[in-house]
Amino acid sequence: MEIVGDNTCMTSIMPKGKVVYCRGEPRKYWLELQFVDEKNKHVTGLKVTLEYHPLATSEEVAHWGKFGYNPFNPTPPPNPPAGITDSQGLVRFDDLYWITVDVKADAQQLADEMEQRPLGLRRNPNSQPVSKNAFRPETRDKNWRSDVQEIAEPAGYKHRYVTIGELCDRLPHMEGWTDPQPPEFHFPAGRALKGTEISHEFLNKRHVIEICPFRAWVLALHDTTDYDLANGLNLGIMADLAYSAEAKNSAIDYFFRNKCQDLSVIPHFAEFPSFFHTLAVDVPFRERYLAPVYLSTTESEQPEGDTRLFIVECGAHIIVAWCGTDSLLNGLTDLSFAPKKCLSELGGVGNIHGGFLEAYKLAQQIFDPIFQRVKTSLNEGKGIKKLYICGHSLGGALALTYAAEMKNSHPVLYTYGMPRTFTRTAVQALDTVTHYRHVNDNDTVTQIPPDADLDNRFYEKWGPLGDKLGFDWSLTTAAGLGVAVRDLAFQSAGVAGKKDPYWHHGKTVIFFQAQQCVMKSRHQNVPWIGGGGSDNPAPGVVYYCNEESVKLFLVPSLNDECLNATGEHQAKFIGCLDVASLRNTFPRNTNPSLDGLLSNPLSHSMAHRYLPYIHNQVLELANPDLPMSRKEKRAEFSQEIEKGASAQGNQDEIQRNREFIALQDMLPVTLNRTRSEETGKNALIRFAAVTEEEIEFSK
Repeated sequence: MEIVGDNTCMTSIMPKGKVVYCRGEPRKYWLELQFVDEKNKHVTGLKVTLEYHPLATSEEVAHWGKFGYNPFNPTPPPNPPAGITDSQGLVRFDDLYWITVDVKADAQQLADEMEQRPLGLRRNPNSQPVSKNAFRPETRDKNWRSDVQEIAEPAGYKHRYVTIGELCDRLPHMEGWTDPQPPEFHFPAGRALKGTEISHEFLNKRHVIEICPFRAWVLALHDTTDYDLANGLNLGIMADLAYSAEAKNSAIDYFFRNKCQDLSVIPHFAEFPSFFHTLAVDVPFRERYLAPVYLSTTESEQPEGDTRLFIVECGAHIIVAWCGTDSLLNGLTDLSFAPKKCLSELGGVGNIHGGFLEAYKLAQQIFDPIFQRVKTSLNEGKGIKKLYICGHSLGGALALTYAAEMKNSHPVLYTYGMPRTFTRTAVQALDTVTHYRHVNDNDTVTQIPPDADLDNRFYEKWGPLGDKLGFDWSLTTAAGLGVAVRDLAFQSAGVAGKKDPYWHHGKTVIFFQAQQCVMKSRHQNVPWIGGGGSDNPAPGVVYYCNEESVKLFLVPSLNDECLNATGEHQAKFIGCLDVASLRNTFPRNTNPSLDGLLSNPLSHSMAHRYLPYIHNQVLELANPDLPMSRKEKRAEFSQEIEKGASAQGNQDEIQRNREFIALQDMLPVTLNRTRSEETGKNALIRFAAVTEEEIEFSK
């Protein structure tokens, strides 16, 4: 087929003649493009090009050939010259043909610029990559509008939300990226490197192109010796994530390399029936989490034991999360607690739980090259890169052991439901390690090994039976016997002197079931009223004690922070508590004095007993106006305390519960560091927007 005149005059995809004549000059069109980020800030100085679409696809040309039509040359006219965005982020193209165009920008310039642009507050659910999981529903919302869109469309402009991959003219250099495929969120499959299409129908208009910044999520973690609730939540989720059976289901790798790069939602970890969201902040993509390293002694070249952990690193920090008791081998490790001398790298003084030491030495031996790389990375960071360590149960004990070896790097350690690991002498040598130890009420595992002098008289008395007796004693603890009962048994066996007993390390954070006796009455026929006798009882009123209870989130060290605070920080505290009374209830290096003699192994679960309290506490403080059952129960409990005070109730109990409520009320200061920066404030707002109150089990 012969074209006479301008090639753009082709208006039919079914030519009926061999010659198409164009009469006169074709009409020309214009196009304005305005590039902004999620905060509606202009993207200036950006090199932008337009590429015309072919006038027909190769499939169409082939189809016409089947019907005897002469070949049609679908080549479009030359592309218009490139443009540069001005101070308003605007670039205009004139003299365009009525042909669909693809908008492209210089890839490296765009990537470098958008790395420095922070995310907007609200997230765009329609930017989420298509799920490859048939059982996971998509979260797209056709009615959702971004802040930029709500300004652009009423002004008569067309709006497009794109990632950099939908504008890049080629693949930019991405520091540290070695995968064969680019990051999925920023370079969506099927759309990346093809440009953003603008149909010929929408020429003669201004298009506002909102570009998602080239960022990634990292956990909000803070280098502080004070208790930090963001640390408590995020490191708690990491301790739970460490249980993932990575060889069967790569949950750890997926979390850091997919969820932490998917900017449509904040990273979360689902553990049925709960859905734990993190407090995350956005950083330049080059400061993202690198691929996590999962380590398991059972999956090494010479499988042995069952010690597991993962290590992940980003531009700001390294996280080392140790897995807790998750197998029979782990259980035997927990119960083999004959004390062994501390190695020189662990301080060289005092003793350590023998089973934990063996599990740690095994990991140290097999994974030493990787541990050395962590030290190298910290040294190269010159103090800027921070080390965070966490673990639940046995994982907490191994995390503390690792923190002891890494103490010169000043790690921040958060553990959950951990058993005693070191003896008193060793604990005292590790007082410079920042450690917050979470205890759920009367969790059994936190009560073993027993707080007794196992290093000398216990093992001198029974020798080789020491481990056997320790095993039996652990079984009695698991059956529900509390500390008081065990102490009586040790005393009766003549093991009362404590030269170097097992001690707990760190400052305690406890989820405590506080109780208040509330006197109530009921009408009942009783034989001793009115002289009626047992055969003819008279009506009367019987008074009885009804125990009201509430679960509280208590951080005793906040009182020390209150006492030492000055100025604006002091004003954030309602009031400080009596030091002697508080230390009597929450003694250092051991478990708090709890009501009753029973321990409860059901209080030990990380996913169902520890994380819900932390998750809900963050939600309560992130959105103080949100109605929550935990706040209602606490308000009711406070009322009962004051009723008991006015009714001359048990004054010791009333005073103690008042202290507990006061400690609970101090918790807002634990988010001060998160609120001190805009990124942290945004993290709390995003968290509150998507998070629901999880079920809290009272026991």
